[in-house]
Amino acid sequence: MVEGAKIRVRGLEIEIRREVYTPAEDSLLMLDAIDLWGDLKGLRCLDVGTGTGIVAIFMAKRGCETVATDLTFESVKLTLKNAKLNGIRLHVAQGDLMSHFRGSSFDIITFNPPYLPEHPSSEKISLSWAGGSMGRELIDRFLSDLPRVIRRGGKVAILHADYNEPHLTLEWGKKEGFDSRILGRRKLAFHELIVLELRFRNRRVEHL
Repeated sequence: MVEGAKIRVRGLEIEIRREVYTPAEDSLLMLDAIDLWGDLKGLRCLDVGTGTGIVAIFMAKRGCETVATDLTFESVKLTLKNAKLNGIRLHVAQGDLMSHFRGSSFDIITFNPPYLPEHPSSEKISLSWAGGSMGRELIDRFLSDLPRVIRRGGKVAILHADYNEPHLTLEWGKKEGFDSRILGRRKLAFHELIVLELRFRNRRVEHL
């Protein structure tokens, strides 16, 4: 990879760097899913694990006030640079998933998680693809905080590979007050990628 090289994706100019995950088939499937939501004007959007910022910038182009967050400072810097390249204003924060945001903050949340069933190596870049056991460790941590951060009626797009057992996310959503549907899917050589939509209809009611 040529350091500081740029790629064009869906009309966006995106700089890529060795230490940040380069947009791939999973990123493109997320963009396809967001396209199904149409105009996002007047909404507040969050992209978790933003990487190069491509999904956050794509949503901002559709009119929403967009916040991007990532664990690594390298991603935060690159996202800010890519937003400027595309004439987009983003709020960008460094942090671990959504723990640094207030409750009921967002109408739209997107997450293209590290989903490979392996543990991170000594190389920091591996944090962008290593999802631990079954590739679900980050997915499950994200879900555990989701009802706190999403607004009522809000929508979430979260990418899974088929070996992440997406039915577990659907079952979780049903218990926690979310309606769900498949927004998109794409077969690759060795697995299938799936984007699930969760729509928050209500707070969970405990039965005593």
